[in-house]
Amino acid sequence: MVLPLWMRGGKAISIPLTRHHILQLPLFPTLLFFFGLFILYNQIRPTPPYRPYHPSSPLSSKQYALSSSPFVVDPSLFLPPPPINKPDYLPDPLPPKNPKMVIPNSVHYIYGLKDVKDGERGEELPYYAYLAMRSALINLKPEKMYFHYKHLPTGPWWDLISPHLTLIRTEVPDQIYGKPLNHFAHKADVLRLLAMKYSGGIYLDIDIYVIKPFDDLLYFPSTLGMEASPDSRRSALDPEGLCNAIIISTPQSPFIDRWLASYETFDGGVWAHHSVVKPWELARAHPEEIQVLSERAFFWPMWHGEEVQKVHEEGEFDFDKTGQYAYHAWESLAMGYLSKLSPRSIRENDNSFNRMVKK
Repeated sequence: MVLPLWMRGGKAISIPLTRHHILQLPLFPTLLFFFGLFILYNQIRPTPPYRPYHPSSPLSSKQYALSSSPFVVDPSLFLPPPPINKPDYLPDPLPPKNPKMVIPNSVHYIYGLKDVKDGERGEELPYYAYLAMRSALINLKPEKMYFHYKHLPTGPWWDLISPHLTLIRTEVPDQIYGKPLNHFAHKADVLRLLAMKYSGGIYLDIDIYVIKPFDDLLYFPSTLGMEASPDSRRSALDPEGLCNAIIISTPQSPFIDRWLASYETFDGGVWAHHSVVKPWELARAHPEEIQVLSERAFFWPMWHGEEVQKVHEEGEFDFDKTGQYAYHAWESLAMGYLSKLSPRSIRENDNSFNRMVKK
C-alpha cells in the first residue's frame, strides 16, 4: 500500500499489510442456528395489541388476520351451527341466478291479510295488481313467485296470474316481542322480514311496477332504496327513510336480523317508524351490512304535491329514460287512478304510467 505524498514527505513508503483470512462455516449448521434464534425471538418478543375486527362488508372477513392472543379458537374447530328455527310454511332458499350472485332467484308478495266474513270469498284481485305481478314476471324472470296469503283473492285477473304463482298460506302474527300488531299493514311489515330472513329473494309490494331487471343488485346481501322526504328543506341524503316496499336480501342477512330485533321497541301508534325510519337509522349505524340506493332507483316520482296526478294525466315523465328499476305507484294515494285501469284505458290514454305498463 502506498501512502499519499503529504503523509510520506515526498518519499515512497511501503507498509506491508497482513492478508485477510476468511472464516468458513458449514452451511446447514449455520442455517439451523439462525432458525433457532428466530424461534426464540418470537417466543420472547412483546405481544402486539389486539386489533378489533371491523369488516368493510359482510363478505370481506377473510382479509382480516386473527388476534395473536394464545386463547383464540381456530374457526375450523367450531361445532356446526344449530338448525335454523324456520317457520314451517316458509320455503327453503332457492339458488341465485348465477354462482356469483348471492340473492335467491325468487320474488315474494304478501296479500289478503284482511279478515273475511264467514261464508264470503276473498276480494277480487284488481287489474293494477295483476299488472304489477306481470311486470315482475316479465322483467325479473324469477324461478318462483311466492304469494303469501291468509285469504286468496278471486276474479278474472287472479285466474290469469295465479298459474304463475307458488301459493303459501301464511301464519299471520298478532304480536312481536310482546308488542301487539293490530293493523294488517304492520302484520305485513313483519311477515316480509320473516320471508327475507328465512327464504331470501326479492320482496315487492303489490303496487310495485318493475321496469327493468334487478340483476346488478343481486351481488350484495341486502339492498334498500331511499324514500325522499316531502320537505324541500331536506337534502337528498337526508331522506324520509328507507322504504320497505322493495327488499332485496339473502337468507340470514345481518341487516334483516337487526331490523327484526328492532321491533322490541315497536309502537303501532307511530305509523311508518319501523318500516321506513328505523331501517335508515340501522343503515347509518351499520353501513357495511346494507347497499342503499337513491330515491331515484325505486320510489320516483314521489307521492306528494301533484306528482301522482302528473304520472297518470300527463306524459312528460319517461320511465324508460330515467334508468330506474321500478316505480312505486303509492297505492293508497293513487287509488282514484289505479282502480279505473283497464286494458282499454291503457291503450287509449297516453300518459307516463300507461306507456310504462303497456309492455
